[in-house]
Amino acid sequence: MQAQVVKGAFLNEAHLKVTTQTIKEITPFGIRGETNYAGEVRGPSFYGRNASTVSLFLRTDGTFDWESKSLDTTKEGDIIVGMFYGTGKMTGPNTNKVEGEVIYMTQSQKLSWLNNKKCRVEGTGDSVTGEAHVKIFAL
Repeated sequence: MQAQVVKGAFLNEAHLKVTTQTIKEITPFGIRGETNYAGEVRGPSFYGRNASTVSLFLRTDGTFDWESKSLDTTKEGDIIVGMFYGTGKMTGPNTNKVEGEVIYMTQSQKLSWLNNKKCRVEGTGDSVTGEAHVKIFAL
């Protein structure tokens, strides 16, 4: 992958599975919670394993704000961290859709073009299967 990435270019997708969930707070306005995920990241920018923690506030109307911290590791030993944030909404009794942005950081020379790169995030989740699918695009 070259240092100059075309706006809108597909960079990666993550297939994740819930490992733990914690309800942090219940209020009349909604629920604050935290979910940990683990899974695989693949795409033209890099392949690797992912561990993420997502914090969210789910409002009673089904909309939510979220932020996430992630750690990706490649087979070559590269480490990429991401700070994600965005909004989402429930699309069914057990499904949701999210969108937002991520900023990446790495010490990898090969992936240094990712440093401070802001990207667009689109994703879906299913609370019955515990699975989430996220796609990342260059901004």
